[in-house]
Amino acid sequence: MKQILSTFTDINLNRNEGTIAFILHRLTGLCLAGYIFLHLLIVGSEFMFGTGTFNKLMGSFEWPLFKLLEIGLIAVIAYHLINGSRIVAIDLMKLVKAQKVMFYIVMALCIGATVITAIVFLPKIIR
Repeated sequence: MKQILSTFTDINLNRNEGTIAFILHRLTGLCLAGYIFLHLLIVGSEFMFGTGTFNKLMGSFEWPLFKLLEIGLIAVIAYHLINGSRIVAIDLMKLVKAQKVMFYIVMALCIGATVITAIVFLPKIIR
């Protein structure tokens, strides 16, 4: 518990783009780990519970709510992927001084990917 409080204190003291990027990268990583777990559970349901259960689960993913969540999934994947690439570039190319600008580029690319995904998915949801 002390470690968690210490982390929040550190975040409060260092409010900048790097801290935001750090927090978002960790949160998107947790989201992706949870998604992978659920994905494997659902795909594995065919082996555990039979084809009927698997087909019911897959049918439930046609609901509009799940289509909206897929847009969110693309946003999470895009941020984690592009920010991870930013981190690698900073480490390998010694671009520490450019990381603030690179953070805003990452955010713009993620917003762009999310908007394009929404443009593609929303007509399918509205039908």
